[in-house]
Amino acid sequence: MPSLFFVFACAVALPFGASAADRFDLPKGPGRDLVYGYCQTCHDLQSVEDSAGIPHGAWNAVLDNMKGFGLRVSDEQRAKILDYLGTWLGPNPPAPESADATVASANADGAAVFENTCIACHQEGGKGKPGEFPPLAGNHDLFLSADFPAYVVLNGIEGKLQVNGEAFDNAMPPFDFLSDEEIAAVIAYVRSSWGNAANRPDGMKDIGASDVHDLRAKTMESAEVLALRQSLLP
Repeated sequence: MPSLFFVFACAVALPFGASAADRFDLPKGPGRDLVYGYCQTCHDLQSVEDSAGIPHGAWNAVLDNMKGFGLRVSDEQRAKILDYLGTWLGPNPPAPESADATVASANADGAAVFENTCIACHQEGGKGKPGEFPPLAGNHDLFLSADFPAYVVLNGIEGKLQVNGEAFDNAMPPFDFLSDEEIAAVIAYVRSSWGNAANRPDGMKDIGASDVHDLRAKTMESAEVLALRQSLLP
């Protein structure tokens, strides 16, 4: 069983930003989206898996420690994260197949997906973090093509770019653990929020779950997604 020192050290020392092909997949279970959305913002989730087996109380101590390093979640979100870690990465995890009936349904809520997986970096109102994470509000990348945002969510994006005149040089990891329905829903939500609808080109429709499903087969490296962005810029 790993020590808490190991958990703390890995949690603050390892960078994030793996490609969809080599990113480690955490066990399925309710709350996994929150772990991806909030924890991989700062560190490699392989360190979380390497710590599997510690009890619920130890995971609680880990979250308390992460608060000191900037983890900001609501009480409800923290409870869900702790329940996931203590259950699926605890001493006696359930059988993998038992998660199938409890993970996200086809009736995906784009606002909820944003709250659980995107807000840690892109912030409330899609305002982003200056110099770190680009804003989604007023971001014309959302409409470079009908499917470009789906490529970003599925594969991540990495490298230098400018959004609304501000430079960014960071890495967004893949969020391909989200279902096709969730990805379609969160893209539709972001495109229609914070005044973004005014930037939609005439005739551009939102991407559907079936479209996202097809794009999964076109795996790209995060740097290739950046190159695709460059090719689509006017």
